[in-house]
Amino acid sequence: MTGSNSRRSVLRSALAVGGVAVSATAVSAGDATAVAADAGWVNVKDLGAKGDGTTDDTAAIQTALDACRPGNVTVLPAGVYRTSAPLRIGPYVTLQGSHAGGESQPGAENPVVGIRPLPSFTGDAVVEVLDRQLGGYSRPANAQRIFSLTIDGSDLPRSGAEIDGIRATGQIQHLQLRDVHVRSVTGIGINTWYNFNATGGPQAPFCLHYDRVSVLWTGSHGIVLNNSTDSVFHDVYVLGVGGCGWWMSGAGNSSFTSCRAEWSKLHGFDIESLPGVIKMVACSTDRNGWHGMYVHATDTTGVLVLSATNLTRDGENNGTGGGGYAGLGVASSQCKVIADGLVVLTGKDDDGTGAASPQYGVRADNSAYVVVNSGHLQGVSSPWQNGTGNTKFVKGTLVGTG
Repeated sequence: MTGSNSRRSVLRSALAVGGVAVSATAVSAGDATAVAADAGWVNVKDLGAKGDGTTDDTAAIQTALDACRPGNVTVLPAGVYRTSAPLRIGPYVTLQGSHAGGESQPGAENPVVGIRPLPSFTGDAVVEVLDRQLGGYSRPANAQRIFSLTIDGSDLPRSGAEIDGIRATGQIQHLQLRDVHVRSVTGIGINTWYNFNATGGPQAPFCLHYDRVSVLWTGSHGIVLNNSTDSVFHDVYVLGVGGCGWWMSGAGNSSFTSCRAEWSKLHGFDIESLPGVIKMVACSTDRNGWHGMYVHATDTTGVLVLSATNLTRDGENNGTGGGGYAGLGVASSQCKVIADGLVVLTGKDDDGTGAASPQYGVRADNSAYVVVNSGHLQGVSSPWQNGTGNTKFVKGTLVGTG
């Protein structure tokens, strides 16, 4: 009874910080599980994390995550937490930071809160979410959540291994990211990947929920979606990444609203496979290196629906323009691409330098079905380019050009 009463006194003296309870009295690691069960949260500073921007806090944060029972929250109070190895989030556990970053210019100060891996970091990703088999869990790996968290990879060696910001691998359902910011990692910002040895269901994460997420200046793609069917993405922003803004394969029956890709080195959105329906509403691109949206899916049953989509200044092509790039490029695709209210605009860099792009507003080659019902299209060479081998390539009467 003494231990129980002591824990309750700790809970009674908890302080509300940023809407999250943070204990005023430190607890031992041995009491962490009991506190998690009673209070619903574990404060990493109670388990020895410093958040001082210098100390390696990996062990303390992982201890807090492991102490959480299903439904519990690991809390990172304001501070900069250095890590040297991946942090793993178990089933039905939430990792809660204090604040997520947003858009900023290169050279701006590093975020003053969040996780910043050390230069000596080793591992595949700063934060890992593994399925039941890979994680050794007693239950399916469902409903892991990451809220209000910044991951800053600015100290990772640029010549070192590719390290992702967040990687989810295997049979994971309902992964939730809300107010999450990933920047300057050397690999992919947010990645989903297969457990090829998994049986009895999808081998990669599905039913994802991303809301108010930003990814900046990664060494590779911004966001990778493998097999991410039946998912919802809202206000997800990718800027200045070293690969494609979004690389998508198998994200059918998903919806994207107000999602963006800007200044990616390659395509803004690269859609490689589409075994279902993808709905994109009020999504946009700006000044990506290659096509703004590039569709080359061979799935005959797939449908891509674009509504009020704005594709601007894509095909930047290292400042030279040309290259055959378009705001919307479709090549060797068997799926149906249907657009209403599509706007493609040409332009140069923000300071007026660089060649105007894209070369084409909409371009299709060797594709089965591309229909633009309404909108306004511009292209440096042509707003509408019918390449070779298209079966149906239709520009509606409500499409303006020039």
